[in-house]
Amino acid sequence: MQNLKKYLTDGLKNTLLFRNNAGTSHNGPNKQVYANTLLDRWHVGDFSSVDYTISADFDVDNKELIKVAITASRDRASIVVYARNNTLNDILTVTATVNDSYVDVILNPIIVLAVEEDQEQGISEVIGQDYTGTKIISTAHYFHTQTPLVV
Repeated sequence: MQNLKKYLTDGLKNTLLFRNNAGTSHNGPNKQVYANTLLDRWHVGDFSSVDYTISADFDVDNKELIKVAITASRDRASIVVYARNNTLNDILTVTATVNDSYVDVILNPIIVLAVEEDQEQGISEVIGQDYTGTKIISTAHYFHTQTPLVV
């Protein structure tokens, strides 16, 4: 077991300070993304906002990092993708739905279809990219609801 005192100490304003410029790293288990893959579910009585970092890995050439902020009340969810970086193309979409109880954060693979036509030979060919099966790992920072839900 690692001695955490070797890496952490008390910081200013009640924070943790990483010694010697140490950082954190994240690794699996990964989840594969298919149609309407549930990334997370949280109750609006517990949390009002969540900030996600999603690392998507389709293959050796197609990778993406997505930063998403979601804020919700009982009947409304607001989602902002505020940072996105990839090696070739966008790989995933992120959406959020809410009911009177919880928020679902949903991922979908992007499927790009195009038709390439060869005018000389009169041939049409469907080409494109389907990112179904993309592997993801993610982190979440949860912010507690400060005003209790009143029924």
